[in-house]
Amino acid sequence: MSAIVLTSVNTWLDVVFFSLEAVVLIALLVVHLGGNILTGRFKRRFKYWEWPHHEGPPIPFLPKYLHFQHVACMILLGLSGMYIRFVDHFFLKATWTRDFLQVIHYVAMIIVTINLVWRLWYAFYAKRRDYKEFAITKRDVQNLFNVVFYYAFIKKSKPHLDKYNIMQKAVYIAFAPMLALQALTGFALLEFWNVPLTGFLPGGPYTLSQAMLGWNLGAAVGDLALVVAWTRVVHYTLNWLFIIFTTIHVYLSVSEDFPAFLNFFGLAFLDKPHAEHGDEGHGHEEPHEHDAQPAMAHTD
Repeated sequence: MSAIVLTSVNTWLDVVFFSLEAVVLIALLVVHLGGNILTGRFKRRFKYWEWPHHEGPPIPFLPKYLHFQHVACMILLGLSGMYIRFVDHFFLKATWTRDFLQVIHYVAMIIVTINLVWRLWYAFYAKRRDYKEFAITKRDVQNLFNVVFYYAFIKKSKPHLDKYNIMQKAVYIAFAPMLALQALTGFALLEFWNVPLTGFLPGGPYTLSQAMLGWNLGAAVGDLALVVAWTRVVHYTLNWLFIIFTTIHVYLSVSEDFPAFLNFFGLAFLDKPHAEHGDEGHGHEEPHEHDAQPAMAHTD
């Protein structure tokens, strides 16, 4: 019965998340991009180079490099994870191909895990610690609807609050525990850990993989194999959430702050002076030519 239920769950997850990703793509590339074009926002930004204003010092090289590395690894994880999930539906079905992509998958996850640990250390303990930039403030909550109205084209100007708006902060805060859980479930499912352990866990023997999943959970539900199966469900669900979040993040980084996008990928030389901030609190009058400044880079 449990196998039937889990098969049904996996099928429903496929339907729900493929549909949700399609809705997200339509919302971004048709609705939002169309709104950008119809309201003239797209022309002002990409033709006249009018972008939101950023304050603060330039971002050091190391955080930018790790951000690029993180995005690349997340894309690799999403693609390789989908291949592993749907291997029977791909034209590359050879065993070596699956094994190779599994190696790529876990190497990328190791890099992401190391980056997460480093980023948390940097946020709280580095000389330029920036954890306060992610804190949701009372002012953020008060301006939530203004931010939503801006993205919905109801307001013309972007509320100028902090480096990140409240929606960005909420997503970035959620990323840390989600990445930790994704790493735990992924590494626990790795067949490499299937070596017997004896002597120190009640009711054993267990493999290291089973121990990572929680031998007590197996006892609680009556079947450790069921815990493994549900762990795969959790891992797959998180994989889809990261795919959706990354899709939105990349689109908004390009459409809402392209100069910052260029800077984070080492292409700041393609940036050019722009004459208007395009956000609240900095005015909308066009300054003199000598006042025009290159966009300072912080990502969405």
